[in-house]
Amino acid sequence: MTNKTLLIPLLLLLTNLQALEEKGLPNDVRWVTQSKEYSSLCTQTYRLAAQVLLPKLKNAGSGDALVMDLDETVLDNSKYQVERFRLNLGFTQESWSEWVGRREAGLVPGAKAFIEKVRMHRVKIVFLSNRMEYNLEPTRANLAKLGILAKDDLFLLRRNKEDTKQVRREQILQGKGRMKKTGPLRVIAYFGDAMGDFPDEKEERLGEKFFILPNPMYGKW
Repeated sequence: MTNKTLLIPLLLLLTNLQALEEKGLPNDVRWVTQSKEYSSLCTQTYRLAAQVLLPKLKNAGSGDALVMDLDETVLDNSKYQVERFRLNLGFTQESWSEWVGRREAGLVPGAKAFIEKVRMHRVKIVFLSNRMEYNLEPTRANLAKLGILAKDDLFLLRRNKEDTKQVRREQILQGKGRMKKTGPLRVIAYFGDAMGDFPDEKEERLGEKFFILPNPMYGKW
């Protein structure tokens, strides 16, 4: 029996084992990583956002902004969830920071195409994320690696427990705190994967000013 003859069954075995392992993932992670519905919903949300917002952006100026969450809105971290599941471990800040430092997050479907269209206008993008501020440089590097970082992008990552998203949203609107140098901005739209990514829960704003992406892997419900 040749080495080649032995290699083929071994490769088939490894492929089958990997398939069984993927099948064993929790339904929420499997849905994000394997279903066509997940990618279709994300793409649909960003296409809707383009249809609604691009006409408005024609008249946008330097004082206008889109506020976008990062994780599971622009960056896809499902690989982190898969790795933690295989280790039979949950989320920890230490493991999360290690993951961020690897700069291996992918793109949420539809995000890059939308952002590229937005770049054609004068509107600013503010990335408002609960990633810790000490994760800023690897976060920027990950976005650059994916081809969606611009030099004028603004980042408001979390400094401490008191530095909530609401606090930072007010800084954007009022031009205070870390936004003092930039000055107040008029927010044309917010993007996120949880209701906490938006300044209120008025459903009538969904699809007009608020655009939400699906994320069954983690959140508050």
